[in-house]
Amino acid sequence: MRPPIPACRTPMLLPTQDRSARRLALSLLLAGPFLFGLWAVLLGQDGNWDLRNYHWYNAYAFLTGRWGMDVAPAQVASFYNPTLDLPFFMAAQVLPARVVEFLLGSIQGANLVLLYGLAWTVQRSATPERRRALVALAVAVCGMVGGGQVGLLGTTFYDNVISLFVLGGILVAIGGEGAAWSAPHGPAFRRAALAGLLVGSGVGLKQPTIVFAVGTCAAFLAAGGTPWRRLLLAFFFGVGVLAGMAIFSGHWMWFLWSHFQNPLFPYFNNVFHSPWGTPDPYRDDKFIPKGPVAAALFPFAWALDPKLVGEIIFRDYRVLAAYVALLLTGLMALVRWLRGQFAAEGPLVDTSGPARARRYLLLAGSLSYLVWLKLFAIYRYLIPLEMLAPVLVLAAVALWPAPARARGAVTAALLLLLTATGQSGTWARVPWGDRPFSAKVSEVQAPVLPRPDHTVILMTGYAPTSFLIPGFPPQIPFLRLQSYFIHPDQGDILLNRQMRQRIDQGIANGDDFYLLLAHWETWTMDQILPRYGLKGAGEPCQPVTSTLDEPMMLCRIIPLQPAAGHDMNPVN
Repeated sequence: MRPPIPACRTPMLLPTQDRSARRLALSLLLAGPFLFGLWAVLLGQDGNWDLRNYHWYNAYAFLTGRWGMDVAPAQVASFYNPTLDLPFFMAAQVLPARVVEFLLGSIQGANLVLLYGLAWTVQRSATPERRRALVALAVAVCGMVGGGQVGLLGTTFYDNVISLFVLGGILVAIGGEGAAWSAPHGPAFRRAALAGLLVGSGVGLKQPTIVFAVGTCAAFLAAGGTPWRRLLLAFFFGVGVLAGMAIFSGHWMWFLWSHFQNPLFPYFNNVFHSPWGTPDPYRDDKFIPKGPVAAALFPFAWALDPKLVGEIIFRDYRVLAAYVALLLTGLMALVRWLRGQFAAEGPLVDTSGPARARRYLLLAGSLSYLVWLKLFAIYRYLIPLEMLAPVLVLAAVALWPAPARARGAVTAALLLLLTATGQSGTWARVPWGDRPFSAKVSEVQAPVLPRPDHTVILMTGYAPTSFLIPGFPPQIPFLRLQSYFIHPDQGDILLNRQMRQRIDQGIANGDDFYLLLAHWETWTMDQILPRYGLKGAGEPCQPVTSTLDEPMMLCRIIPLQPAAGHDMNPVN
């Protein structure tokens, strides 16, 4: 018989005495990301709207220095931090699309490891190792197969990439047997700062992650400990958040400030008043529920109608289950408090480090949800919580004043129900079809233009077309005259003024003008172009084809009034 594995040589998130349980956990955790990578490939190539609108273009523009050449071709998203898009774009330049899809899916699949670690941590250390490992694996798998997560698998929305920072930060915060609450001040505060650094890095890469930064920071204030310790844990966590934000978005915020006088441009321009945009917040608040009753019932409402929280149809009850479990847990705690029945060793007043860590987890999930509800109410931004929801259910049900067997049965039934009922939506997948294995993510076939050094391409409409720009000669500028972000009716904001000046200069120089647009948005030729002194040339438009979308149209346009000495109808 082999001796047990020494605890000092084994990560505390794995069984230390049960070798077979340890091998099983390690095998599944190592295989998990690989399997999710394969799953991403089987789902088809990502062709989502945001990829076509800005994920592809922003990385290209950043790497090729197109700032100052193009004007808002990716609509409002032209001003988003491109850092998160760079690895995908650079990999896609050298690797086949299927390999890129596999790698992205595998990275997203690494959330399985973090969910396992969280589920292992929230269970009591007295739990038999085999049971603890199996429960942690079951909870992790349940968190990974949610309707939102699977729909995003292999896509460039990156909400399930940012989740690595959020879940990793929470795992650091509650790890070490609740060391943040039981260890000496120095190690505890360093742990809080590291946790904040991870979550803040997620915020720096994608701003909507701020909901989790606020929730996980505020949770320290209520998780237990002396008032000063709570405050200092939150303070050092906040310092870590700011450091993470500075590392990944400091450069971009400085760029936006130095060019547009707004470090978040165009957002919150009602505060910064940049002359480049209108004095509006540019917030998308159409999904936020109106009134306290609607807010309280929101998880039930979107379970019936997922269009309340996004653009696609899906089904998932994980957040709803966690919502109900947390409400019931809070109600039970309130009833016991009112009856004066707290016991010194009761689970709701346990002052040990592990107990406070579990309490912190429940508070972090709850507060993050409330911040999300107030700021966005867009389901994609809640994906880390969808993943975390089974862990929250496990931790919440464990606090119920019921026999352990009953709590285990409730948890198991909920996990099975949630796993069986989830249904993912689709974000415009492109079937692989008969494309060769060597095919790249984006392959564009654009018409040959006779004078690329003297050509300006304009864009109108709402369709995502900026991903086509790398398929054109790099010296051609692209100006988006109208979109859901910008419109000539916005008057003399500097973006409009800049485009008008460049169009006037191009007309004076005799440059060739073309309009890139979708076939269902040809109305913009008559309604938008005349506002800039332009019109269609009356010629058939040429197709611009790609591997990510249906063909777009490239139409030659001419000035309403020819410039002196220039023929506006040359033979191409």
